[in-house]
Amino acid sequence: MKKFWRGLVVLVASLSVWAAVAPVGVSAATTVDVNAKAAVAVDAQSGQILYQKNADQPLPIASMTKMISLYLVLQAIHQDKLKWTDTIAPDNAIYTLAKDTSLSGVPLEPENKYSIKELYQASVIYSANDAMMLLANAVAGSQEQFVGKMQTLLKGWGINDAKIVNVTGLNNTELKTDRVAGTDPHAENEMSAKDMAVVAQHLLNDYPEILETTKVKTMMFRKGTSDQTKMDNYDWMLPGLVAAQKDLPVDGLKTGTTNLAGNCFTGTAKKNGYRLVTVVLNAGGTAQTRRFDETAKLMRAVFADWKKASVIKRGQAVSGHKTLTVDKGKQTTVALKAKTTTEVLVPTSATNKDVVYTYVPAKGFASKVAAPVKKGAPAGVLTVDVKGEKLAYLNDKAGNQTQLITAKKVDKANFFVLLFRGIGEFFSNLF
Repeated sequence: MKKFWRGLVVLVASLSVWAAVAPVGVSAATTVDVNAKAAVAVDAQSGQILYQKNADQPLPIASMTKMISLYLVLQAIHQDKLKWTDTIAPDNAIYTLAKDTSLSGVPLEPENKYSIKELYQASVIYSANDAMMLLANAVAGSQEQFVGKMQTLLKGWGINDAKIVNVTGLNNTELKTDRVAGTDPHAENEMSAKDMAVVAQHLLNDYPEILETTKVKTMMFRKGTSDQTKMDNYDWMLPGLVAAQKDLPVDGLKTGTTNLAGNCFTGTAKKNGYRLVTVVLNAGGTAQTRRFDETAKLMRAVFADWKKASVIKRGQAVSGHKTLTVDKGKQTTVALKAKTTTEVLVPTSATNKDVVYTYVPAKGFASKVAAPVKKGAPAGVLTVDVKGEKLAYLNDKAGNQTQLITAKKVDKANFFVLLFRGIGEFFSNLF
C-alpha cells in the first residue's frame, strides 16, 4: 500500500510539472528558412540543438570529411605516436594525385620528405587532398587502415550510419590506384548534418588548437623552396574575405565541394558567451558564396534567438525541490542541492519564470527517504526545460540535467525521540 501511494505522489508531481511545459509566451526555436538540402545548428560545448532541417539524412559531405581525418592526426600527436617534425615521402599514388591540378593539392615530389606540420597546415587551410592522404599513411600505414580508424572513431561517437570510403572526401573516381579495396568506384563519403555537427563538436572540444590553423587566411607552403605554393583558405567567411560578416566572428571550420555534395560548409563562431557550430549541406542558389550566405543567415538567426543561461548552480537549492522528508530521522527533513552547475541556451524571450524543472527521484527517494541518510547521497535527477521549448541534444545526451544530492547526513532518531514525536502527531491530529 505504501508503494502505491508513493508511486501516485510521484506520478501526480510529474504530470503537474509537465503540464507547465505548454507554450506560455516564449518564442519557439529558430525557424529561419535555410536554402540547403540539410542544415543544423548546435552549441559547440553541450551539443544542444538550436536548429535543424532534414538533419538526419545522410548526404555527401565532400572535404568536410577532413575534420574526421584531422581529428585522428591530432589524436596521434597528443598520444605521442606522431611528432610535428616527423617527415614522410609520398608514394606513387599520392604523387600521381598531386600532379592533377584540377584537384585541390600542394606539389609533392617523391624525392622529397614533408613534415607532419606542413602537411597538416596544407590539409586544414588549403584542403589539400594529397597532403591529407600522406598524413593518413603517416598515422595508419595505409589508406585502408586509416579509413578503418575513421569508421571506428565515428562508431565510438554513436554515429552508425556514416558511409566512409576514403580519407579526403573526394569521389572515389578521382583516387585511381589508391582506392580502398571493396569500395564502390563511384562512391563518396556520406553523413548527416547532425552527425557532422557531432564530429565538429568533438574536434573543437578535444583539440581546440585546430582553430589556430582554421582561422589562417593565407600561408605559403614550403616557403623558400621549389615546392613553394600560396595556400588561400576556402573559408571565405574569415575576417577580411569576400563572405565575411562584421557581426559574425567566424574562425573555422571546413568547406566541402564535389559534384554530388554541392556546396557544403561546417562553420563556427563564438558570440554572446557561447560557440556555435553550423552545418550546411548542398546549399541552394547560384552565387559562388551560397554556402556562406546560408551559413550567415542561420548563424545570425540563432544568435538572435538564443541566449546562454546558468539555470542551476552547483550547491544551489532548487525551487520546488529544496528538501525531502526523512522518515524516522533525528531531523524530519534533509536539504537537497545540485551536484553540478547546469548551463543551457534558452530563447531570448525567456525569463527565470519560464524555466521548468522536472525531478525524477532516485530509488528510495520518491516521497520520503528512510533514515539514516548519508551526506551527498544521490536523491534523483533534475531536468531543465523552458515553457514551450523542450531542449534537445546531439545523440540524445542530456546536457540539461543535474543530479540532486543530500546536503548533509541525517542519523536515525532514537526510540524516545520517535515515541514523543508519535505522541505529538497523535494529539495534533485530534485537534
